[in-house]
Amino acid sequence: MDQGLAAVIAGVSGTAGAVAGAFIGALAGLRGARIGGEKTVESARLQVEGQAAAGHVQWVRSQQQQVYAKLLDAHSSVEDSLRRAAAGVRGGGVLAHDARTELASRILAMQPCLNQLALWGPEEVVDLAQLLRAETAEAAKALVDAQRGVPQTAGNLDSRWIQWERKIQVVADQRALFLQRAGEVVRGTEQSAT
Repeated sequence: MDQGLAAVIAGVSGTAGAVAGAFIGALAGLRGARIGGEKTVESARLQVEGQAAAGHVQWVRSQQQQVYAKLLDAHSSVEDSLRRAAAGVRGGGVLAHDARTELASRILAMQPCLNQLALWGPEEVVDLAQLLRAETAEAAKALVDAQRGVPQTAGNLDSRWIQWERKIQVVADQRALFLQRAGEVVRGTEQSAT
């Protein structure tokens, strides 16, 4: 074989090897770029999903906070009526029909709040709110019972009045429990029940 031909063949082989190497390198670069691009897209997708989830959690907490506040406003209205009525009964008066009607309607006004609360939860807060309404209704009943003792002996009135005071303290304690747990939920510091 002629030396010139051998040199040409060697040159062509070297060039082909270089071209093949460059081609393989380009393929590896493209594959790396594709993998890097997929990782970037996946990372961005996860970040968007995380932000959406965090936004949703904040929105739910906002809804919870609003309904908790509505329930507390409705309950405060009942408490105001109870305390006004109790002052009249304690002073020897009779719980008028209008006062009874007002108490009943204000207790009933808590129900729509409880219905909304059932949508937003959590279940433990809903249970505490339902107990708050039930205890408040029991306190109203105890006030009506205390009022029935007015024409009777002072001892009977005192006994019924003591029952009223116990019931209203239970209501205050139940409200405090509700406030504590609802506050934990709104602040995001709730502990899961085990």
